[in-house]
Amino acid sequence: MTNTPMKAAMFGCGNMGQSLLSGWADTDQIAFSVVDPALPNVGKHAVVLADAKDLPETDWSIAIIAVKPQLIPMIMEQAGHVFKSADLVLSIAAGVSMETLEKHVGDKPIIRMMPNMPASIGKGVSGLYGNDKCSDRDRDIVTDMASRNGELVWVETEDAIDRFTAIAGSGPGYVFEILRLYTIAAMEMGFDEDEARKLVTQTVIGSAEMAAQSDKSLEDLRKSVTSKNGTTEAGLSKLMEGDKLKELLSETVEAAYKRALELR
Repeated sequence: MTNTPMKAAMFGCGNMGQSLLSGWADTDQIAFSVVDPALPNVGKHAVVLADAKDLPETDWSIAIIAVKPQLIPMIMEQAGHVFKSADLVLSIAAGVSMETLEKHVGDKPIIRMMPNMPASIGKGVSGLYGNDKCSDRDRDIVTDMASRNGELVWVETEDAIDRFTAIAGSGPGYVFEILRLYTIAAMEMGFDEDEARKLVTQTVIGSAEMAAQSDKSLEDLRKSVTSKNGTTEAGLSKLMEGDKLKELLSETVEAAYKRALELR
């Protein structure tokens, strides 16, 4: 005898939603239905519908909000029967606070999830925050879902989700810009664009993987490749000059955090 899978209705399925769904659907414990007027091609991962009104009256286990914040009231109006039935609400709507979600869905277990772009290749990291209605089972369900797209971190406060957003949610944007500028510097050293991109990306990938696998501090790892009076020391003397890079990175994440607060 097999267990009946839980039923999950997902509202919105853009690029991030499709990336997440490709990992989530790799389980026989949840059957997904997607509502998106664009009718995204999600293969066999889910049943796709254009209108929330087409979702059947049934016992829904999970309602997933993956639309832009301004579309949430419309979803609530069209799919009130789903949210009334759902045992758990999962929101990946960026910037929508728990207070706002509770006003829309009522007295229910709600979990906010903030994934980042590398989730699309199974290398993401997601921040998770649940309200006080969430049970251990609710957390276990979402932990299993999130782990299929990479790493995850449960945080204890909603403010921590906004701080997570500033570091990890927005972080790929910072990294891509650093990679872009690093690649330009490599091209200025005489490499063509393809060569420069390969050199830079592989250097970053390899260094990051070493850091992930090592028990050494990041400072000790830096020192391990820095010979006295060598080339790395010469380069670092410019990179670390006057703590300008440290200040710039601190200001970068602070600006993102302040914007996250404004979007609540």
